Amino acid sequence: MKNLITVLFLTLGLASTAQSDYIYEATYLDTFKMGSESKVLLVQEMHQHIISKDYEKVAEFLHDDITFNLDDGSSMQGKETILSFLKEVYSKMDILDYQVGVNLSVVGDNGDQWVLLWDNATVVTETGEKSAFAWMEAFMFEGDKIIFMNQFSKPVKQ
Repeated sequence: MKNLITVLFLTLGLASTAQSDYIYEATYLDTFKMGSESKVLLVQEMHQHIISKDYEKVAEFLHDDITFNLDDGSSMQGKETILSFLKEVYSKMDILDYQVGVNLSVVGDNGDQWVLLWDNATVVTETGEKSAFAWMEAFMFEGDKIIFMNQFSKPVKQ
């Protein structure tokens, strides 16, 4: 219920900001509309496959020319490079208690389609060490494939 109320207030706030006069004008988009729930479902399905370590299925969601901007400031390009990264990093850990706080599908005034995701989970390493994280991710689509991802994360005290 708390998440529903948060999403409602966020949605109302976003809708009301479309008519506001901002101090700083957006350089990328200044208006957007709510997008398709099907894009949210694609991102959620991809996350299910990452968590279950089914990287062949993950590949089905990625555009050949995809770019990932990761939370450590690094960037990588290309489907095969990103799949290798995912296999190397995520196969050495388990993701527990995965939860989504917010997911919004938006379409910019230029036609770009995005899914904005705020999620969190507990990560367990090969040695059994547990750490909780919260992420903010933005996924840009070309058709039904993710062509760009921007990620931020922070550790969460347990």
